[in-house]
Amino acid sequence: MELNLSRWDWELMVFLNNASPDSLNPFWSFVTYTEHWIPFYLLLLALFFYKSDIKSSVVRISYLLVCVGTTHFLTELTKYLVERPRPNATEEIMNSLKILYEPSNFSFFSGHASTSFATTIFIYLLLNSKFKYLELIFIWPILFSLSRIFVGVHFPVDVIVGGIVGAIIAILFSKLYFYSETKLLSVSN
Repeated sequence: MELNLSRWDWELMVFLNNASPDSLNPFWSFVTYTEHWIPFYLLLLALFFYKSDIKSSVVRISYLLVCVGTTHFLTELTKYLVERPRPNATEEIMNSLKILYEPSNFSFFSGHASTSFATTIFIYLLLNSKFKYLELIFIWPILFSLSRIFVGVHFPVDVIVGGIVGAIIAILFSKLYFYSETKLLSVSN
């Protein structure tokens, strides 16, 4: 079963990686670098302060940082334990891929997918009642995650599992936030 899943994942990787036209290579190379998203991250953080007091905003951002930190830690721990080679280091398919970026650590699961989905879902769950069209922020983790396939450094399963793990952690942290917020409000009244 594992061999069939790996084979399917490899074949899908080659197909998707080559489906993107070469003219989009600069776009995917730009999108995949975390530093290029810093203005967007700052905008996301600013959303916490919109129509909220500073104390509430700082608490929400603190929860967000712990959520993302937990996600990153779990991602790196899993990569270390699983040790799945990246597509750009998988001999059976590496010559069939467009490789635009060559990290040397392991592939399973995608940290770009896990942390971006954890961030986005956590923010969405906390702030969706305050902002019309907030669901547009999901464009970021989708592009960010897909870029990892198109630059040749993550298999589709890495990206899918990363997104799922990030979503689960975000949901758990949002529930923890809402639970603690309710407890704090009941204590202060």
